[in-house]
Amino acid sequence: MGNVVQNTGVNYSLYYNVLDYFKIIMENHPSIDAVTQGDMFDIDNDEFPSYPIGNILINGARFEDSQTIYTCQLTVADKIKLKNNESTGPFNKQVVPFYGKHDAVDIHANTLAILNDLLSYTQYAVNNFDIDGGIDCQAFLDTFDNGLAGWVATFDLTTHNARPRCMYDLYPF
Repeated sequence: MGNVVQNTGVNYSLYYNVLDYFKIIMENHPSIDAVTQGDMFDIDNDEFPSYPIGNILINGARFEDSQTIYTCQLTVADKIKLKNNESTGPFNKQVVPFYGKHDAVDIHANTLAILNDLLSYTQYAVNNFDIDGGIDCQAFLDTFDNGLAGWVATFDLTTHNARPRCMYDLYPF
């Protein structure tokens, strides 16, 4: 992980580098078993996925004088488990009855803690990124009819962008 922190020669304003950064820190987190990118409806398409799952989605970007500001969503989710470990229904939709300790409560607690780790690391240990403003976190429970529960964190990520220099001579004189 030190190569991410110390590598100031990498242009972190590039879209691919932002995606790669979040994939790397999620892959290195000891509690995340699978990492994906893209829309939330596509994160649970593997036939036998591993859980918990981490996902990065960049919803937008804005150029300012010397910065690129990305609107990012990090999702950490886990599969809700039946007490007897059986699935029901054709879509693997699972119902977890409340027996004093609800599995979704544990999933929400764990996935929020994982998000806190990822975002704290990004905010305080990486020189190339700033998280501007607050981080909005939204819990979900089987929102996508796939038996997943977890949290989605939405935030603005600021990177340095040396916009005054262009690498190409676009207007021949």
